[in-house]
Amino acid sequence: MRRVPLAVFGVTVAVALFLPVSRAVAARGPVPASTGQLSAVKTTPKVLPCVGLPQVRPANYLMSCADANASWKKVKWASWGAKSAIGTGDLYQNDCQPNCVSGQFHSDRAKVVLSEVKATKKYGLLYSQATFSYSLKGKHMSETFGLATSPE
Repeated sequence: MRRVPLAVFGVTVAVALFLPVSRAVAARGPVPASTGQLSAVKTTPKVLPCVGLPQVRPANYLMSCADANASWKKVKWASWGAKSAIGTGDLYQNDCQPNCVSGQFHSDRAKVVLSEVKATKKYGLLYSQATFSYSLKGKHMSETFGLATSPE
């Protein structure tokens, strides 16, 4: 019987093998986890930006890729989990008054909650919704934006 280290999910455990193991095999070090084991690992949801690869905890993010009329900036994330992410930062958006071309951009300090995790073939788990809560002239406001889950 021989003890050989086995790496599973980032943790090395000792496994007792009752089969003969050559010195060459034992010298190679940890045995990689099989593909089936890796797919069972829970992945962290991300957000898909307009350009580039999905991101975790982005401080800045453009939500409206077509016209750049809404984004979040300077977000500090308190949590980033399997079902939701919570942070605080600035909601930056065009008021589109009288129209979006002539509108002005405003920044409001807001709490942001990412939710509605979607499984995608290409990018894995992605948050698909962002809800912002903030005060405007003493009135509580809440706005929800859809987030990209596939490349445009």
